[in-house]
Amino acid sequence: MEPPPESADIDFSEIFAGDKIAFNTQKLNYCRVFAAIASGCVAGVLGLTGLLGFFVFFVTSLLLSAGLYLKVGCEPTPYFRQSSDVWFEGVMQAMLSYIFFWTLFYDIVHVYQ
Repeated sequence: MEPPPESADIDFSEIFAGDKIAFNTQKLNYCRVFAAIASGCVAGVLGLTGLLGFFVFFVTSLLLSAGLYLKVGCEPTPYFRQSSDVWFEGVMQAMLSYIFFWTLFYDIVHVYQ
C-alpha cells in the first residue's frame, strides 16, 4: 500500500468548482452579447454593409476576447472549462444579436436615403 500523497504532490489545477465556472461562462456570454449589440448599433448607424459589417463584429469579438484573456493573466483554464472558451464561447449567439441590431439600426437610419 502506498502512503497518501503529500500536499506538494497534489495537482490542484484539476480541481474546479462547477458553479463558479458556469457563472464565469454566463458573464462572458453577457459581455459578448452586450459588445455585439453595441457594435451592431454602431455598424448600422455608420451604414456599413456586406463583409465590412461582419469584419466589425469579428474585430469587436477579438478585442473582447483578448481583453479577457489578458485579464485572467493569460491562463483561463482555472476560470473556464477549456482555455478556448475565452475565444469561442457564445460567439454564434452574439453574432445573431449583432446581425439583428446591425440591420435594425441600418434600416432606421438609412432606409429613406
